[in-house]
Amino acid sequence: SQIYQKNCEISPGGQHPTTNTGRTQTQENRWDSWLSLAPLFKPPQVGSHATKFHQILVPTADTARNTWLLEAAVQAHQPVLLVGESGTAKTVTVQNYLSTLSPDLFAVLGVNFSSRTSSLDFQRNIEGNVERWSKGIYGPTPGKHLVVFVDDLNMPQADKYGTQQPIALMKLMVEKNGLYDRGKELNWKTLRNVQLVCAMAPPGGGRSALDTRFVSLFNVFNIPGPSPDTLHRMFSTILNTHLEPFSESIREIANTLTDATLELYQLVIQGLPPTPNKFHYVFNLRDIGRVYEGLCHCSIDKFDTPDTLVRLWVNECLRVFHDRLISDVDRDFVKNCISDLVKQYFPEEATHALATPILFGDFRGSPAALNVMSDTQPDKARSVSEDARIYEDLKDYDTLRPLFEDILMNYNENHMPAMNLVLFDDAIEHVTRILRIIRRPRGHALLVAIGGSGKQSLTKLATFTAGYDLFEISLSRGYGEDQFLEDLKKLYHKVGVDNKHVTFLFTDNHVVQEAFLEHINNMLTVGIVPTLFSEEEKEAVISGVREDVVKARIFDSKENCWRFFLDRCRGNLHIVLCMSPAGETLRWRCRHFPGLVSSTSIDWFQPWPEQALHSVAAIFLADEDIASEYRTDVVQHMVQTHLSIFKFSSRYEQQMRRRNFVTPKNFLDYIASYRQLLRDNRKRITEQTRRLEGGLSKLTEAAEHLEDLNAKLQVQKVQVDEQTRMCNELLNTIGESKAKVEASQLLASQKERELVELSAQIHAKKQEAEEALEAALPALEKAREALKNLSRNEVTEIRSFANPPRAVQTVCECVGILRNLKDLNWKNIKGMMSSPDFLKDLLEFNADELTDRQVRQAKDLLKNLGITVEKMEAISIAGAGLLTWVNAIMYYCAESRKVIPKRKAVEQSIRSQRQNQRDLEAIQAEVKSLTEELENLGAQYSRGIPEQQELKDQ
Repeated sequence: SQIYQKNCEISPGGQHPTTNTGRTQTQENRWDSWLSLAPLFKPPQVGSHATKFHQILVPTADTARNTWLLEAAVQAHQPVLLVGESGTAKTVTVQNYLSTLSPDLFAVLGVNFSSRTSSLDFQRNIEGNVERWSKGIYGPTPGKHLVVFVDDLNMPQADKYGTQQPIALMKLMVEKNGLYDRGKELNWKTLRNVQLVCAMAPPGGGRSALDTRFVSLFNVFNIPGPSPDTLHRMFSTILNTHLEPFSESIREIANTLTDATLELYQLVIQGLPPTPNKFHYVFNLRDIGRVYEGLCHCSIDKFDTPDTLVRLWVNECLRVFHDRLISDVDRDFVKNCISDLVKQYFPEEATHALATPILFGDFRGSPAALNVMSDTQPDKARSVSEDARIYEDLKDYDTLRPLFEDILMNYNENHMPAMNLVLFDDAIEHVTRILRIIRRPRGHALLVAIGGSGKQSLTKLATFTAGYDLFEISLSRGYGEDQFLEDLKKLYHKVGVDNKHVTFLFTDNHVVQEAFLEHINNMLTVGIVPTLFSEEEKEAVISGVREDVVKARIFDSKENCWRFFLDRCRGNLHIVLCMSPAGETLRWRCRHFPGLVSSTSIDWFQPWPEQALHSVAAIFLADEDIASEYRTDVVQHMVQTHLSIFKFSSRYEQQMRRRNFVTPKNFLDYIASYRQLLRDNRKRITEQTRRLEGGLSKLTEAAEHLEDLNAKLQVQKVQVDEQTRMCNELLNTIGESKAKVEASQLLASQKERELVELSAQIHAKKQEAEEALEAALPALEKAREALKNLSRNEVTEIRSFANPPRAVQTVCECVGILRNLKDLNWKNIKGMMSSPDFLKDLLEFNADELTDRQVRQAKDLLKNLGITVEKMEAISIAGAGLLTWVNAIMYYCAESRKVIPKRKAVEQSIRSQRQNQRDLEAIQAEVKSLTEELENLGAQYSRGIPEQQELKDQ
């Protein structure tokens, strides 16, 4: 054709035109090369608020071609798959094109796959961005077309059946334009106006080969790496644009810096290929972009000569290519490459550019640094505050150490627990590296070091220095994915709604479930966890940022507010991952979650150098009381001991094929153990010294008192002898008294037995007498009965006799004798009977008082009378009654006279008993007295024995 012939005529060397070099304009009848179609690049300064470095895209022939192909497929609503190596600008090209789509006609959803992405995760992302149109039909907001951009398409792992579930779901969605509801009924959902745009790297390195049937559904375009000329044009354009305000001498070296950078890049990728142990040695165009991002932070005030800019370039190359290396050989290789390039391209600036140490940062204008300087250098603080956040050369460690020590002091005053950090040179360098990373928009860090290296502490110090907030998850029992997502919601609310810069510190100890890393991978690549917020929560977030959207002069539609929230989150959130290189865990995670490497700046901590070990040991031992002549040797010994473990660990690995990790925590524990052992030994020695001094003082006191004791001993010996003699005498006395008591007790026992026997005899005799007496009592009672039958008149009748009958008179004389009447004439007898109480006296007469004479006289009269009671009744009734009384009395007397000897015997026995009782009481009193005396003697002896023993002890 004419267009083809014309193109051949104008092409260099007459090459045939292809779609790789240009396109046809049929309407205008011409052939346009892609380079001529690329728009002119004129970005604003990176330091302004309008454009960030990650938003810069330099148009090239490749970007123009890829964008045209992508646009053609999207406008035709055909699925697209871009395949190319990492760093070939696939993602940037797609995102840049999607950002040009009209928000009124298109909605964009970004999804990033990892090894743990499931089909359910992808389906939830789709369902969260479509709405129900009618029964069974779903799609984006009516009038819009949803473009789903899936990056790292081939990252999901295959299940045991060899199926990649998210890929199978996407195949169903592309073929059938729908998918099944995951509910119980499995209803079919038809999707309208949904298109897939995918990107992936070739299989290998954790990426799987896709199902060819699935790939056949896409328009597949290979994205080759840019040519050297394209790379040079891209980065030189960025740097030249940024250096336009600078002096001529600065602008002249811009292209030379680009040449040196590209040559260094080629040397690194050729000399440091990835291996299983160096899995993160993956260098691509992102790394070159990070170098130029650092170069674009230079300012006219601080970089006014070529040597300062070359020194900045050396620093950025070291930070990007050098800090991630794991061995001294690799680090020396990069350093030598940079040194050779500087000497080759900038021989005049080499001396200053390669001077060590190389420390750059912009934290002298940070809130923490300004607070320190306002206390010590208020004038300088004010000047810095006016020119805050300037990226500059920080000179050397001695300049930074006082500043960081003051910042650390301020941190410890406001945070608990306090950090006890030793800011040796290596620690200061790592703090500046972390600050450089988190100070960049969308800057994320991967800190790799064995436990105890200070990753977390240095991150906290860097965060405080930058004036950012620190966010960490707090693990607890039962902490799982749901709790982790809730914490992430709080984090995104803080960075997106509250508009705060936050450092999210995430360590390998926080990986309770591997699903946590899936979310971290999405946060690093996409900027947010898909479906993190529900629709209600999303509405609340949109309401929270709507006012800021209006202030930014952006139409406050729902999509614009959400996009504004995501952009703010990505700019304010800085993720710092602290991982350990021990074992295969880190390598496995980086293979299956590529964002951990591709979206972070890696700082691989090296073992503490000897200077660091010296500083740490010297500071920790500063408070210990160690002699000055030994302090240096002790510190040196501890350092050399720790360093020797590295040699033995290397030999151990060679011989046993097992690794032993020597960590700074081991060194700190070594120091702590030494300090504790030192304190324990000093305490033990102090106690022993105190005991020895106490023993010596006691011995001295004993020697002083010994003479006094000897003197007292002589006196007390006499007292002891006297006390012993008294105790012996007392013991003899006690023995004699005891014998007396025993004899008296024996006598008392005999008396008691005699009294018992005598009491028994008395009782028997008394009972016999009472029995005999009781035999006479009936006669006495009979006499009383006879008297009771007599009346006063009958007695008066007898008394009326002038000359009574002989028998009556004789009976009355017997009564008179018994009543002890002196003169027994009738007159006296009548006088006796004339008494009013005569009969009463007879009734109450005590026969026991009669004497033997009275009884004999009365008995003789009765015997001479010889009359009976019956005969007396014939003579006189009263006389018969008195005769009966007299006979009864005589009988009683006769009987009672028999009882009298017995009574006397009883009385004699009673008197004997009483005498014996008195004798017994006397003996018992004597026994009691002797017993009391014996007890007193025993008490005296008991008191004397301890006194004697006490004197002996003394």
